[in-house]
Amino acid sequence: MQKYDLVVIGAGPAGLAGALQAHELGLSVVILDDGKRPGGQIYRNLDKLTDKMRPVLGKSYQDGERLLRAVKHMGLDIRTEAVVWHISAGKTVYFVQKDEVAAVEADAIMLASGALERPFPVPGWTLPGVMTAGAAQIAMKSGAAIPAGRIVLAGCGPLLYLVAGQLAQAGADVRAVLDTTPRGNYWRAIRHAALGFTSLKQLFDGIGMIRAISACGIRRIRQVDDLRIRGENRAEAVEYSTPRESGIVEADCILLHQGVVPNIQLHRHLGCEIKWDYSQLCFHPTIDGNWQTSVPGVFAVGDNAGIMGAKAAEYSARLAALHIAKSKQRVVDPKTKTSIQRKFRQLTEIRKFLDTLYRPPVQFRMPPQENTVICRCEEITAGEITDLAAAGCVGPNQAKFFTRCGMGPCQGRNCGLTVTELFAHATGKSPSEVGYYTIRSPIRPLRLAALARVETNGVAADVEFS
Repeated sequence: MQKYDLVVIGAGPAGLAGALQAHELGLSVVILDDGKRPGGQIYRNLDKLTDKMRPVLGKSYQDGERLLRAVKHMGLDIRTEAVVWHISAGKTVYFVQKDEVAAVEADAIMLASGALERPFPVPGWTLPGVMTAGAAQIAMKSGAAIPAGRIVLAGCGPLLYLVAGQLAQAGADVRAVLDTTPRGNYWRAIRHAALGFTSLKQLFDGIGMIRAISACGIRRIRQVDDLRIRGENRAEAVEYSTPRESGIVEADCILLHQGVVPNIQLHRHLGCEIKWDYSQLCFHPTIDGNWQTSVPGVFAVGDNAGIMGAKAAEYSARLAALHIAKSKQRVVDPKTKTSIQRKFRQLTEIRKFLDTLYRPPVQFRMPPQENTVICRCEEITAGEITDLAAAGCVGPNQAKFFTRCGMGPCQGRNCGLTVTELFAHATGKSPSEVGYYTIRSPIRPLRLAALARVETNGVAADVEFS
């Protein structure tokens, strides 16, 4: 078993940038990622980008080429298709690669596992033909694939408009964008508008996305406060209402999106302290000024530390790498750190504005319809969770025991926040008091045959299989 100064989990912008910075300062580094190639979701398949998709996916996607070239030039040790399923208390990281279990030891671990799309439970969201906007973008990046038939996008956030424009440019039949951003959010957000050059550029980029879909003739319906997906055996239409109108838009494919949230599964597995962030309406790991979590030697960087965007994610990871290197008695130039800190602040000064503007309405986070499914894996409804809360169930983990909610293949990734908020609303407690699912190994599914070949010394004592 090899031992490294730093094990980085995730080969997206944060993971690659952090690994590069650590490598440049003389640390031994390995990156583990479950993708086929480095780049993460944001730079997925960038090195295989076709000429057809280059103008469709745009400059912000292609900006990742610089980072990928640097990684290739430096010859970083990157283990792709490596699925991390357990991390021991002693910082031994177990992963599956090509159906074989392997492990590496770490002095420090950098969690750069990125973000997940926020759950968007509305009536009919489990019908075939309903996807997330992020999934549609992944299909475009992976194989230049676009959904067939009439497409409707619904929700809020910059990605909604970005994907709508990309799909239209790729030749898809995009019929409408149903924007759920409440009118009041605009007035609340304007108080946080930053006027720095970087923020203004980001703001104009967002305006450009909206103009792009208008130029394509895509219908934009704003202030949507109710959504229902209609269909018998698959999605056939979206029924919506706004303060001024209601209507139905026929569709063969419906793409939902209301922002992204940190992927905290590994933090919970490691016992890192998490807290509820009221500005982003999700759990964040508690980190110090050096991006270290409450578990010594474990660092959270990029969007899994708090949603910040791809560019800011790179600088957060570089700052963490500087601290790790300094703790290893490597020489760190103070000017370099100051420069990285300045760039990080510039890139994140618009964050409060975006978080306020695209704050998802309560009815799209906690469905008022009791028969709306919130746990897709086990088909548990919102009504079942609120009934449990009324009967005295203490929180998500006891609800898991009674209903299996959160025990499916996604391990609570698609229902965890909804369950926490439903309990908080029903009991009058804060989301932090309600808590989140306890995460046990294996973090990700693995074949029993691979597990059977694991050396049990050092792993048996701290693995609990639920």
